[in-house]
Amino acid sequence: MSMLREALFSTMIALAAVPAAAQEAAEAPPMLNTPTAGWNVYGPGQTHKARKDGAVQGGSAMRVAIAAEPENAWDIGASVPIDKAIAKGDKLILAFWVRSAEGGTLGAAIQQNSAPYAPIVAGRVDVGPEWKLVHIKGIAAAEHAAGAANVALTLGDAARMIDLGRPS
Repeated sequence: MSMLREALFSTMIALAAVPAAAQEAAEAPPMLNTPTAGWNVYGPGQTHKARKDGAVQGGSAMRVAIAAEPENAWDIGASVPIDKAIAKGDKLILAFWVRSAEGGTLGAAIQQNSAPYAPIVAGRVDVGPEWKLVHIKGIAAAEHAAGAANVALTLGDAARMIDLGRPS
């Protein structure tokens, strides 16, 4: 029987897995990535800077300014590595804090971190001017070795300023 895991990626940028037995015992879940990891922002035509923000859990954020919409939405993005393995059948929840005065949506995924960058869990989240904890849920269809996956956000859907929650 495959182990059931809950994965959580939040302001602490922590991806956690909970085996079914641990869920029953209400133990703290082991982390699938380093909780102190920040966002790795990339792409031409953007600038980014860590900043203090007492309005978000953890007290700091990564502000990403996109001057003009790039040719491809994925040309500008943010990622965080996942350090631990993901098992087939793992129940995954990708959650993170986000806001943007311009609103809109953005793509979010737990994916392979090398070509073909296939999604493990993916979707789109609504973004508004107030801090919001957003979620994408799914079940891993295959195994992924430790260090072979990451969290990836597609930020280049529009010219905008976007804040991503991060640890203090």
